[in-house]
Amino acid sequence: MAKTSASYYFTKIDPDYSVKGSRDPLALQVLWQHQGKKLIPYLSTVSSNIHDFQIFCLAHYFYEREADVQFAKFFMRFEQLMAYVRCDAAFSGLGFNGIEAARKRLAESSRISVSNTAEDNILSNQRAYGIWGKYARPFNDIGFVKKENFRDVFDNKINAIVEKEQIIKIVNKVLKNNQSYFNVAELSVCKQLLSITKKEIEFYTSNILMVNTSNPYQNLLFDFVSKNKLPKEFNLYEFVNTFSKSLSDDNLILKNILMETIITEQLISPINQIFRYIQKKPIWSKSEILKDKYINQCKHVVNYLFADDSEHNKIKNDFIHTLQKDNWSLIVDLIEKNKEVTDWRGGSPWMTIQKNVVEVHHAEGGFENPDYDPISFYTNGYFIDTYLGLYRQINAQQ
Repeated sequence: MAKTSASYYFTKIDPDYSVKGSRDPLALQVLWQHQGKKLIPYLSTVSSNIHDFQIFCLAHYFYEREADVQFAKFFMRFEQLMAYVRCDAAFSGLGFNGIEAARKRLAESSRISVSNTAEDNILSNQRAYGIWGKYARPFNDIGFVKKENFRDVFDNKINAIVEKEQIIKIVNKVLKNNQSYFNVAELSVCKQLLSITKKEIEFYTSNILMVNTSNPYQNLLFDFVSKNKLPKEFNLYEFVNTFSKSLSDDNLILKNILMETIITEQLISPINQIFRYIQKKPIWSKSEILKDKYINQCKHVVNYLFADDSEHNKIKNDFIHTLQKDNWSLIVDLIEKNKEVTDWRGGSPWMTIQKNVVEVHHAEGGFENPDYDPISFYTNGYFIDTYLGLYRQINAQQ
């Protein structure tokens, strides 16, 4: 095959799923997320805790009107309240962002403050790194609040609580006041909000584990998971292959999606491994790279071309050609790709080439895995691991 210069294209990164701090030097995240969303359209890698979804639902329920500019401020206060409630051992097993701050304040005082001040935030940037930043996009994409039975599900939940009036009084304080104070007894009452009722289980199953779309491939995933024992340890390739084999020949489109999921990962994982390996040393000569055994170990031939119908597939096809080149040409392609990515982001390239010498300017994240195998190792879960985690949490309530 003649050597050709890689020609890369860019696709817009969804800000809700973007890597914070630009820790994705080759923009590989865009590729696997695009592929993963063909099967699981709404979830993200960080929307993995059922209680976070539940708290978002409860906030909308108590707000009792369409979300406006004031809703976000109320939500931050409500999230703080529920963070202290979640510190109880019965609910803290899953963990959540802000648990350290909440535990520290509970240890220091039996009276806690809930407000929109920096002093009461449970994270350095609560809106970005808390439930709002992690769940707002999947929550809105799923459309929880627009579901016909939304209010019925949570009316049923609240009306079944013996201390209903006390809980409503507590929440109204958070809703109407910019700052409120609560004692441990009041927090204890609110624990009942975190129980998951039978109607909630049905609601979350219908709207998180299943989808109502034109191509509901996720529902076939739900059927498969419901009929089979969940693996103790998730392995992307084993799970995807087993799922694919369970499908009838009538599901050729989904079978192809699953096949391309594996091919995508077996392509971008070695590309990432090689780039990260080069980061380990500040200077590389061309001769070193040409004969490097680890680069050879990571390379493999991908005997496949994706349909040339999207920018994502064009990028993947370019990477397929890149992996087939000699080591030096491969590294040149990756450095060129990184420069295009960093230029697009307004940053500086992580590596440059001067007179057949690679100079590494950004070493953070560099690593080497001596046991790496490009066929069996994977880096990304394509939202399937997130899905299985939520499935376990929802079904554990039954």
